[in-house]
Amino acid sequence: MTASKKSVWNKDFICAALANMMLCLGHFASHPYIASYAKYLGAGLTLAGFLTGMFYGVALAMRPVSGPMITRLDKRKLMLGVFGLGAAANLGYALFPSVPMFILFRFLNGAQYSFVGSLILTRIGDSLPSDKMASGMGIYGVSGSIGMAIAPAVGGWLRDYGVSRFGELGGYRLLFLYSMTIMLLALIPCAISSPDMPKKGSSVLTGKWYKNICAVEALPVAAVMLFLIMAYSVFSAYIVEFVKERGIGGLDAYVTGALTDNGSGAAGAFFAVQAAALIIFRPLMGGLSDKYGTRIALPSIALFAAGFFIVGASRALPMLLIGAVVSAAGYGAAQPMVQAMSMRIVPRERRGVSSNTLYIGMDLGFFLGPLFGGMTAKYGGGYGATFYFAAVPAILGAAAFIAALPGYKKLAGKFDE
Repeated sequence: MTASKKSVWNKDFICAALANMMLCLGHFASHPYIASYAKYLGAGLTLAGFLTGMFYGVALAMRPVSGPMITRLDKRKLMLGVFGLGAAANLGYALFPSVPMFILFRFLNGAQYSFVGSLILTRIGDSLPSDKMASGMGIYGVSGSIGMAIAPAVGGWLRDYGVSRFGELGGYRLLFLYSMTIMLLALIPCAISSPDMPKKGSSVLTGKWYKNICAVEALPVAAVMLFLIMAYSVFSAYIVEFVKERGIGGLDAYVTGALTDNGSGAAGAFFAVQAAALIIFRPLMGGLSDKYGTRIALPSIALFAAGFFIVGASRALPMLLIGAVVSAAGYGAAQPMVQAMSMRIVPRERRGVSSNTLYIGMDLGFFLGPLFGGMTAKYGGGYGATFYFAAVPAILGAAAFIAALPGYKKLAGKFDE
């Protein structure tokens, strides 16, 4: 196959990547504190874990609606709508501090998530040439990694500042209002992007709506993503509680020997280092994936699994940060490859269906990871057990990849443009 002359850096790719970066700037600032906020509102440990993953469960339940809508409607208008919905959910978190209202706005947040990830991934896939799919996915992943690098530190600073000025509830409110503002800013690149309606006579318009919920050929790839996300979600859900439990301080505390009890410093350092590593590894490994194919998958997943053992054994900041780098190296290689696989096994007009299928796996992973992580912390003796547990689904992801590989090889390249 000759190299494509189409550039990765086109308007729609840039707009979708910017929207994704803003999504991550808002989400990863507040998400690490969802479990803590639920506990502040009066939820128990298991319920806090359930509420942390709840909106992924809601997103999964809404896939029969979101999948056909993404495939059949103008994707630019949908982008504008779902980011507006995310802003409304974060405003609700800030203004209505009670468990019942928290559940309501987690539901709205889940409704947003049922669209936004699949929608952005489809826009990215449609903007990329087939021979640069994995490397383009890696670059796209960098936009999220930049958000991840910045957001936790910003979130921790905002929460701590809010607590110092307005009390604990004020800290959470300031955090959620920030996330709302970022979602509103994301409307700008969404509005600049090109309209995207299926062509008249397209099978996605003339076919039955239920055929646009799930692409059967993408299910094995979605299973791989399910296990990878089930493991990865444990980081964002429980790293704050883990470092509080172990008494691991941030960089200042490590240098001075002071103790910490709020988790913000060490968690912020962990996410910053992990995100910086992802910025390096995602495009690098995406390019290697385009060149060498699926041969790098199993070593990458093994490295990802090893990161959880390192984090789980950590009792000081240096080892915690080593775990961040190791896990990022593995995940940064595996994720763009799996995303590219989901785009290459279907015709262009069904990429929205395939991305929806991939996100069904991700929804299950994001729901099950925090749920079982909370249960493991409760019955396994603490959050260290939670991170040891997270290596298990990572290993299952390797097994799922081996099972998915024959089907992928049969279809890969068949629909390349």
